[in-house]
Amino acid sequence: GGAGSAIGREPLTKLLFSATLTRSAARLAPLRLERAAYFCVSGARFATPATLREWMLSCGAQDKPLLLLLLLRWMKAPQAKRYWDAPPGGGDGGADGEGGSESGSESGAASGEEEGEGSESGSSREGESEDGIAAEESEGEGGARARRKHSCVLIFTSSVEATRRLAKLLQLLGVSAREYSSAVPAKLRHDTLHAMRIGTAGVVVASDAMARGIDADTIDAVVNYDPPSDIRSYLHRVGRTARAGRKGTSYTILSDSEARPFKQMMAKAGKEWRPLKLPQQRTALAETSPLLDDALSQLPATLVREPKGGRSSGGAAAPQAAAQAGAARAA
Repeated sequence: GGAGSAIGREPLTKLLFSATLTRSAARLAPLRLERAAYFCVSGARFATPATLREWMLSCGAQDKPLLLLLLLRWMKAPQAKRYWDAPPGGGDGGADGEGGSESGSESGAASGEEEGEGSESGSSREGESEDGIAAEESEGEGGARARRKHSCVLIFTSSVEATRRLAKLLQLLGVSAREYSSAVPAKLRHDTLHAMRIGTAGVVVASDAMARGIDADTIDAVVNYDPPSDIRSYLHRVGRTARAGRKGTSYTILSDSEARPFKQMMAKAGKEWRPLKLPQQRTALAETSPLLDDALSQLPATLVREPKGGRSSGGAAAPQAAAQAGAARAA
């Protein structure tokens, strides 16, 4: 024991792993690294695991909450299982409506979206009916739950307030969603994180700032409800799934005004993405629109009654998205 026992020992070796490790000498200086060596396991600076599938969905701003609802239903449906594990560029396209093997270019996005529109009618041939996502299916639903019992969907927003509103809006739409943000008491955050780790959390809505603190191997899918501010934020979000060699899927839901900046960001980082259209997406959005109208009408009173940080407190689309949705329907 004591200081003398340390004489002759090899100096401590520090290993630092990061998906977005800075190259700034000023930021690395506080780590007091000696004879530091930098290793990159991928040729691309902003690489994601090969087991991660990355998709992009687009719609009008007023339809974002509904598209999120339909996406959650589609992921739970038994028919969605074979698309979940479909390799990029492989398969028959099916109900995805993705335009094959497009990358994140403007021309690729346009062709993929057009092909997605045209494939809506073809999706029925793949066993996906309109009712499969526009209305909750009772047949086969138990089997879907059993297969994906120990899985979690993690949804990211851009702020604490947006997290609260989106979680509450999803609850009003019939989704058992939990809030995970700095506004939630530490005890409830701990309970949610524990539920995620044992596979009972279901759907969790999280603020952007919480992305780095979430580590659970039950997260099968990450949904970017609000687009990330930059590529590093994107990597930290989608990095919550497809960890340690496991498969995972990320979905980014974009309004018309958000699509171009996101595509430009991905292209600049050399990242590929694939467009996705849900089966009968337009029809399903129209059929579920009354649900959103009703939920939005209840949302203000619900948020007033429930203080910030309450259990699974709140949420809807970011405030502006909810306002846009309400305004569009009042027009």
